[in-house]
Amino acid sequence: MLGTQVTALFRAAGHELLEPSLEVLDLSRPGTLDRYFSERSFDGTVNCAAMTAVDDCEDPAFYPAALAVNGTGVGHLARLSRSTGRWMIHVSTDYVFDGKGTRPYRETDPVNPVNAYGRTKLEGERAFLESGARGWLVRTSWLYGPNGRNFVRTMAGLLRTMPKVEVVDDQVGGPTNSRDLAGFFLDLVSSNAPEGLYHFANDGYVSWHGLALGVRDALGLTGPIVEPVPSSRFPRPAPRPLNSRFDLSKARSVVRAPIRPWKDALVEYLKEDRL
Repeated sequence: MLGTQVTALFRAAGHELLEPSLEVLDLSRPGTLDRYFSERSFDGTVNCAAMTAVDDCEDPAFYPAALAVNGTGVGHLARLSRSTGRWMIHVSTDYVFDGKGTRPYRETDPVNPVNAYGRTKLEGERAFLESGARGWLVRTSWLYGPNGRNFVRTMAGLLRTMPKVEVVDDQVGGPTNSRDLAGFFLDLVSSNAPEGLYHFANDGYVSWHGLALGVRDALGLTGPIVEPVPSSRFPRPAPRPLNSRFDLSKARSVVRAPIRPWKDALVEYLKEDRL
């Protein structure tokens, strides 16, 4: 979902890309990273790989695999980047926060993940920062796009087939179009932006219920009812942060154009993906 957008935009900007398969480069198998870095010439890495099955991460049998990809593997990748003089972009998540804050989160705010997935991603963040690797750590939220499962695609299907859909309204965040996130990566590299931690999402905030209404309106549907319900209506193995809003001030300081409002990015995606 993210990697396809990164490759398309970077290639269009004139970058030559290597796109290793999982068999060739697997974050959970450090030996594949060692071989790849020693056998190929390249300037930097955009790491779009992650175990993102949030509820599965709560399973003790699944957790080690998620930690190997989201945490330990990121550390090995970052140390290789540091030792070979290559830059790196790594993607993290709003789930490193507990969601109890009353304002949008800044990059300097303390982290406190409330679920196992968030803990694995936080391990990856720490490993990246402690490695001393050159590059950028980018947290994003509520990602959607082509070529992958996501809330927007799921909701589009439900709204076309169901007379009523219940959606939680007590979790608020910033939806992120994968094309816009990939464009932010390109801006970081092209402008040689100051290295470090950034928050990025599309501009503005909305609840999951509000996002579902946005999908319905963008599709031109009038029939289905979108009913707001509390998170307690859908108990899940992994708790979710209620506040996933990002302060985008730092990201705005390096982008070449204004960050698109989430509604504009959503409408474009629904048209392009023909949902």
